[in-house]
Amino acid sequence: MNEFPVIVARSWVAPEHFHARWCDVSTHPEWAPGMEYIRLDGPVRAGARGVMKTREGDETTMMISDIVPGLAFQDTVDLDGGTLTVRHESHADGEGSRLELHARIDGPRAEQLAEEMAGLDEVLAGDLASLVALVERERAPQAAG
Repeated sequence: MNEFPVIVARSWVAPEHFHARWCDVSTHPEWAPGMEYIRLDGPVRAGARGVMKTREGDETTMMISDIVPGLAFQDTVDLDGGTLTVRHESHADGEGSRLELHARIDGPRAEQLAEEMAGLDEVLAGDLASLVALVERERAPQAAG
């Protein structure tokens, strides 16, 4: 197993709004520019399977490997010789949220895949920053007219 550094962000928006966005997989390309699509074969739930495609890669199978309502969303993507699991967590933090992304690669080719995916933590950090900006825009109080 190879783990990437934990990515952390904070926001004044309540954690459930981030969790809702993670669970709405069809909208991931709105805040993850490298993602072309995610399509599930059924409802969003632990064990749900589907496919995903990055803009630079091939379509691959994936699964929602865990959901903790209001707190965590975890997906696992099948790779050649391993899996990539990303856990998205939203914690209450004072008047807002502390958001964490945990990523790891498992499988017989984990070390090689981690080398091939060097920079993944930077991509995930950029995606998380984009998500925070999007959700904060959506939740911002409307300016008085």
